[in-house]
Amino acid sequence: MSDRRKRRSLSSRDRIGKYQLDKIIHQGKYRTIYKAHDPFLERDVAIKVSQFPDDQDGEENSQQLRNSFFLETRAVGQLQHPNIVSVYDAGVGDRQTFIVMEYIHAKSLASMMNAKEEIPVSKAIDIIFKCCKALEYAHSKNIVHRDIKPANILITEDGNVKIVDFGIAKVRNEIDTFSSGLFGSPLYMAPEQIEEQEVGPGTDLYALGVVLYELLTGGKIFEADNVHTHLYKILNEKPKPLSSYGVEYAEKIQPIIDQALEKQSDQRYPAAADFAAAIRSVDIALRYEEAEIIKRVNADQAGTLEFFKEFSQKQLSEFVDLATWLRISNGETILSAGEIDQTFYVIVGGKAIVYKSNEPVKTLSEGDCFGEIGLLRNENSNTSIMASTDMLLMKLTSTDLNKMSTDLQAQFYKSVAHSMVKRLADHKIAADKAA
Repeated sequence: MSDRRKRRSLSSRDRIGKYQLDKIIHQGKYRTIYKAHDPFLERDVAIKVSQFPDDQDGEENSQQLRNSFFLETRAVGQLQHPNIVSVYDAGVGDRQTFIVMEYIHAKSLASMMNAKEEIPVSKAIDIIFKCCKALEYAHSKNIVHRDIKPANILITEDGNVKIVDFGIAKVRNEIDTFSSGLFGSPLYMAPEQIEEQEVGPGTDLYALGVVLYELLTGGKIFEADNVHTHLYKILNEKPKPLSSYGVEYAEKIQPIIDQALEKQSDQRYPAAADFAAAIRSVDIALRYEEAEIIKRVNADQAGTLEFFKEFSQKQLSEFVDLATWLRISNGETILSAGEIDQTFYVIVGGKAIVYKSNEPVKTLSEGDCFGEIGLLRNENSNTSIMASTDMLLMKLTSTDLNKMSTDLQAQFYKSVAHSMVKRLADHKIAADKAA
């Protein structure tokens, strides 16, 4: 029966325990994941149901499903981390088991990659960093995931990362509940998994290295006609360098990829924290480079803004060098009411909305400035400001103000005063029209 037909068959009587089933999220051979509702806590949940095969030949599969159920509920039940899916409840019957998890509005990394969504280097690094933090925590609890892959990494609407599916996880120093054989996804298996040797934290870090490689290159780590050839290449070959794909900043990221993909686990990063630190250092370097590029590219653009109309070229250059350049996403709060924020902003690109008592009162656009009250008088802001588009801002702090030359300070205060007078005049005109 197709997913569509099963979705239509769900009704108000379809329940698992107290949970009202809503729709099918994913349908597999033995597993179905539903979106459901918890009527007692008034929240949506996801329920993974494992149905045991009825035929005698499926008895081994049934045992594997039972093992997977008990392992996942036990493993994830111990884990409370912002980058790991939370488990709320579980149950087992004669022919099925179910696990109740938090419902996440998210897309899997696999679906994003299959859809050829553009994932910038900076975003790829952020995803891997958050995965590292999740694995660092899981490993501290002696839990090895063993199946890190894009399908098990969810990206939420606000850009957070959630690792899911600990169904074949390994609790270290305990007897493996699975029978012998390969467990995991072949494309992301570490050499020790293929050779059925002891797995550890390095096993997950290898798989995460493969995910990073695919995110950056847009292709598989090895070209192979079948799984056996791919497994052979994992054991015996090195992947093509990032530079052969024209990956940005390849020279900075290649050493990280190389260490994560070492054939011997003891030559990889000692722990997820080390992988995280390495990827973080690249992120910081890229952000610094980006900031410098933004300064150079947008200095001329800033000179055309109303706020800088009376600045000399020397004064503008000094201001550009002192200021921090920020990229703000649509919907992000820049300034909150009630806070003392000694920061001054000039909008170089984009728009923002000013809110007072949660009501929109004004739209700010290129050339407008805000934050002068907090900067000059150290007073609480009585308004909130939220980006209504992606924005580019120049930010100046009180420390930056003290570093200004006398000439620049004089011109800065003059421009701020002019902006405040204009704002008051605009407010009066608006009030007169309203009257």
